[in-house]
Amino acid sequence: MNTLSLDFHYQPRDPSRQLKGLLIVIALHTLLVYALVSGMARKGLNLIKKPLEAVVIQEVILPPPPPPPPKELRPLPDLPPRANTLPLPVPQDVPPPPAASSIEMAQRETATPRPTPQVLALPEPVAAVPNVKAQAASMEAEYAGMLRAMLNSSKRYPTGRAASQQRPQGKVKVWFTLARTGALQDVGILESSNSNLLDDAALATVRRGSYPPFPANTWVDQESHKFSAEIEFNPPSA
Repeated sequence: MNTLSLDFHYQPRDPSRQLKGLLIVIALHTLLVYALVSGMARKGLNLIKKPLEAVVIQEVILPPPPPPPPKELRPLPDLPPRANTLPLPVPQDVPPPPAASSIEMAQRETATPRPTPQVLALPEPVAAVPNVKAQAASMEAEYAGMLRAMLNSSKRYPTGRAASQQRPQGKVKVWFTLARTGALQDVGILESSNSNLLDDAALATVRRGSYPPFPANTWVDQESHKFSAEIEFNPPSA
């Protein structure tokens, strides 16, 4: 079995190398102490802090530019007067014509005859147009008279035992309203005959009638008109 043998030999350190390292350490400590004493370290710190400080930028407002100076107006050059200008004629006072004497004016008036005025003949007056209202009133009265005649011609004397016993006689005045078409709208007693038999016979006569429409241009602006009629009743002869 082989054995491993180790040979340790002591080598002494180089004293010059140790001396150099010691001198370097002493020099560094000396510089550090000097820097602290002289304030070099403080200045170095200030130089490091300056870039970190914020820089404040203020907005600078520029004043508006001044207005441009006004343009100078140059005077126009004087033009030379035109040559060969003719002077304008100066008007001379013209004497007024001599006034005519009163004798000459009278002679002129007698010499020139005055024109005689012409009289225009006026046309003959046109015949007056008949009054439309008068015609309408005449037609209305004629229509109302026709209605009264119709009622009196179509009347019927009352019949029955009471009529034959009492034999009433008298006049009944009735009123009735007609439309423009002639249709009966309403009827009533205006003046009684003091006999119910005659009053009822008069109302029956009006209700039984058939009436013509209104003539043209009569009762304008009226859709209906109220009429009155007097109906006379006489008992039949025995």
